[in-house]
Amino acid sequence: MSRKKILLAVFFLVSLGFSGKAFSLSEDGYKELHILSKVLSQVEKNYVDEVDDGVLVRNAIKGMLSGLDPHTVFMPPSAYKELKVDTSGKFGGIGVEVWFRDGVLTVVAPIEGSPAEKAGLKTGDKILKIDGVSTKDFDLSDAVIKMRGKIGSKVTLTIIRDDAKHPIDIAVAREIIKIPSVRAEILENEYGYVKIRSFQERTAKDLAKQLDKFAKANALKGLMLDMRDNPGGLLDQAVEVADLFLDKGIIVTTESRGKEIDRREASSGKKQENYPIIILVNGGTASASEIVAGALQDHARAVVLGTQTFGKGSVQTVIEMDDGSALKLTIALYFTPKGRSIQAQGITPDIVVEDQPPDTTAKENKQQQIREKDLPGHLEVPADKLESSKPSKVISGNTKIDYQKKAALDYLKSWEIFKSGSQTDSAK
Repeated sequence: MSRKKILLAVFFLVSLGFSGKAFSLSEDGYKELHILSKVLSQVEKNYVDEVDDGVLVRNAIKGMLSGLDPHTVFMPPSAYKELKVDTSGKFGGIGVEVWFRDGVLTVVAPIEGSPAEKAGLKTGDKILKIDGVSTKDFDLSDAVIKMRGKIGSKVTLTIIRDDAKHPIDIAVAREIIKIPSVRAEILENEYGYVKIRSFQERTAKDLAKQLDKFAKANALKGLMLDMRDNPGGLLDQAVEVADLFLDKGIIVTTESRGKEIDRREASSGKKQENYPIIILVNGGTASASEIVAGALQDHARAVVLGTQTFGKGSVQTVIEMDDGSALKLTIALYFTPKGRSIQAQGITPDIVVEDQPPDTTAKENKQQQIREKDLPGHLEVPADKLESSKPSKVISGNTKIDYQKKAALDYLKSWEIFKSGSQTDSAK
């Protein structure tokens, strides 16, 4: 492809936009397009090696998007395929959630029961190499694809962690990773516990089935919804989950360029009985899980317990291209029913319960907790949208038990006393 054709292709894209509707570049925009033409010309004529024209165009697209927020990305066909696989809840790999923190590929959390967890990968581990290849120049999709592969094959991760003096090689065998989004159990024969790992295609239906099982077993004196380390997922599923517990009212609104563009409200269908609910959250609770927590908190339908959530409150739409690639584009921001923004601040728990002893909590949270506000280029929100509420109580635990889960169960067991305090305050 000649430079002229590349320039025409770029001009066509910026002139028509991804919606197919024509718009005009500003005068400054046309000047920059002229600079782009000169740059392409110089690279084509004088760069030390011949450069593939397609690579130049893809790099130009990446460069254009890199100046926006960290969730707006261009996905080549292979990366887009992986995205679709993720929402189905089944794939081949090692079972680890990763993110780039300060330019370094970092483990957010190994998936429960996965090969990664069994091999000893931990939250906060920095992945320096994958099969001997440095991750320095990877983007997130590159890293994900590199860690997935043929079932039974092994991938070697070179990691470094805060308590190690030297890098460590960890070999992990790939398996079929099945991630049931909902796991449930009955606590003390009276209380339901549901772990929602992510919001996939059947999350709301699976949750509804579990709630029916609890009801038949007379185990709904209270319910614990555990959304710790839940990275989010499908918005529609988050809305349906919240709708299971609400009779009416707003669940979530979205705004773009200062104007509301979408509003999701509770339906008038059959709802669960009005048993007490406690939602467990932490720094890994993000996006769709924050929408559920914020909605039930605003409607005083549940009390949120744990630590400050991740703060991923932006809306992305995926626009598929003709060649199988896709653009994941941030188009709006989420707001809770009371108009609170989730973006870069997260959901403040009604009761803050740390999961580490007081002498280590601050240090470890600083090293390991990755939130939206830590990501370069994250979107800011107007000051009048910022959350000003304060948590009602702070409790610190120990590492020998799941202290947050225990604290939640204790509160459910003493609900009549508790609801006259913190829950009443939440409803004001």
